[in-house]
Amino acid sequence: MSNYVKLAADAGDQYLASIAEMQENFLKATTALAARFTPATPVATPAFVAPELPTAEEVTEATFAFAQKLLKQQKNFAEKLLAAGTAAK
Repeated sequence: MSNYVKLAADAGDQYLASIAEMQENFLKATTALAARFTPATPVATPAFVAPELPTAEEVTEATFAFAQKLLKQQKNFAEKLLAAGTAAK
């Protein structure tokens, strides 16, 4: 048996850790930049309100929920495809 799964998991973990570090640094830089340009006086917000439009949080939640379902479905398909290939031998 090969140790591919362990090597792939380790490489994936290192990759995700690097991405997390870059994301954290980006958030820190963005926060610092935003703090430098905070207006001295409040800016009037438009009176336009559209309750039928989703919030950014709702769009993010729906998008990631779909992505999770898609990944689960793809995994299920791959497992069935591998099983079908194995059964044919």
